[in-house]
Amino acid sequence: MHRSDVRAQTASVRLAAQDEQLEMSRQYVFWSRLSAVLSRLESRPAFFFLLFSLAFGSGISIVVPPLRGPDEIAHFLRIYSYAQGALLPVTEINGRKGIFIESELHSQLSFFKNAGERFGQNRGQGLRYDDIMKEYPQPRGTVDQGEQATKFLPFAGTEGYSPVAYAPYILAAAIGNLLKLDFPNMLLLMRLLGVITFTAVAAYAIKLTPTLKWAFVLIAMLPVSIYNRSVLSADGAALAYALVVTALCFSAVRQHGRVWERSLWMTLGALSKQPQIVFVLLELMVCRITKLRRRWSSLALIVVPSFILSPVWVIAVSADIAVWRLSQVETYPREYFDPLWKLAYMWEHPLHFPLAAWTSVTVWGDRLWPELRHLGMAGCLASRLGLLRAHGPPSRRPVAKIEFGRD
Repeated sequence: MHRSDVRAQTASVRLAAQDEQLEMSRQYVFWSRLSAVLSRLESRPAFFFLLFSLAFGSGISIVVPPLRGPDEIAHFLRIYSYAQGALLPVTEINGRKGIFIESELHSQLSFFKNAGERFGQNRGQGLRYDDIMKEYPQPRGTVDQGEQATKFLPFAGTEGYSPVAYAPYILAAAIGNLLKLDFPNMLLLMRLLGVITFTAVAAYAIKLTPTLKWAFVLIAMLPVSIYNRSVLSADGAALAYALVVTALCFSAVRQHGRVWERSLWMTLGALSKQPQIVFVLLELMVCRITKLRRRWSSLALIVVPSFILSPVWVIAVSADIAVWRLSQVETYPREYFDPLWKLAYMWEHPLHFPLAAWTSVTVWGDRLWPELRHLGMAGCLASRLGLLRAHGPPSRRPVAKIEFGRD
């Protein structure tokens, strides 16, 4: 081998080694920066949740067409009535509680309700929402002769929800009325303010809890959780309040937190949705059963408001609690929905409920699988973040230089 060939081969090997070392250096810098970012995110779960919840929630609020959320038109009507100052549903026609709204708003609501149904039925045939929006009715200055100035729409079961569940939406509706916004813009304002408010409440719970912070993040970042915060719904408030109540009880176990604060948030949770009154049981984990006698006054202050205000509200509004659906859709006798009748039936047929629950899982399991898969992926991501933070980026190993000896 000639000396020139050996030198050329040596130079090429040196260049290859330098390139490999440079590539390793770049990878080390990349993984170091990624590890630093992930470490900061892992140490700040509340900030992580705020960032991604606001990003995804705002996007969903903007992208989802009006009234495409579950029962969104019914929620809007109840919120609109609160914004008008009607605390109790006093208007009733043919046994259905509701509200009289302006003719123009009624036409807009009818358009978007029908548009959503048309889109859901015909999108497989190529129908696009832009084509439907071309038929959007233009605002009218006056009411046509012979047309009613106001029209009645039923709440359809939402009369049972208190203002606690709709607080940010009511504020947004009041602002929209003040600015004379049309329905689409008012709805968007309500959605965005709801996302911001309930994201802030959930982030407060994540910041407050002394343990299981990332479990709180994963629960609040489930697709159904984000979606319920992004459209008009009482579920966004119910989840946010439940997270705060749980965080406060966790803090109370470590002798932190104030009694009035737990009382406030438990009451808000129970008023957002009546079944959430069960969260008062979390107060029992704050101390040992043997100590309950000594702290009965604080226990009463925490749980009694929920036990009083929640049933009082149901009685005050005489809520149908969606019985109207049963009377229109179901073919079962009305007494089947009586709680006492249900208890008697379960006593006589103890295996009926477990078999019904098993059938629900087997028949509707495909609907639950995406949620479980998302939760599993999020858990894997959290574990990978922990491993990366614990072990750091790949070590920077020196690359051995290969050189040929000289003649």
